[in-house]
Amino acid sequence: MNSEKKERREAQLAKKAETIRAFASEIIVQSPTRILIDSHPYVIEENYRNGFNVEKLKERFSDILTKYDYIVGDWGYDQLRLRGFYAKNSTKGTPAQNIERLQDYLYEYCNFGCAYFVLRNLDVQTPPESVNNQKNKKTNNRKNINKRRPKTNKPYTSQRVYDINKKQQKHKEYATKQVKKRKRHFTIRQTNK
Repeated sequence: MNSEKKERREAQLAKKAETIRAFASEIIVQSPTRILIDSHPYVIEENYRNGFNVEKLKERFSDILTKYDYIVGDWGYDQLRLRGFYAKNSTKGTPAQNIERLQDYLYEYCNFGCAYFVLRNLDVQTPPESVNNQKNKKTNNRKNINKRRPKTNKPYTSQRVYDINKKQQKHKEYATKQVKKRKRHFTIRQTNK
């Protein structure tokens, strides 16, 4: 009985390793600071506590990360986590996705003193839409027939742009009204004992 479970478990692990190898990215190390990931050039900006591991990066890297200017990989519980950030002057993404907020990200979301690395993307790409996203758009268009926007001949859809340097007004000034003192409509009576 135990041997059957052991064989099934080994078969599952072999199948999992096969799928990881099938989806793994191709990484070529050109020099200690320059690498190619799926023929896109990257530069290792920072390698804190030797956090850069080629084999784990092959397993975890995804094409979605090619749209970011910087990729940060941090280690927690022997797992590599990758997160993308935009450049300082970029208007893409939210303010939290700016590379200037890297230390905030490391303090708030990573283990204290964990090993990490920062890769700078020299060839930023926009990921192509997958077939599944196109199918979902078709079904959503059928539901929202009345809410369609007018068609334009623009091939590019714009992203949300956040102005990081613009300060927002936090407090609105309210006009205070003076309240008139009213006379009470009752009297307080005391009883004598």
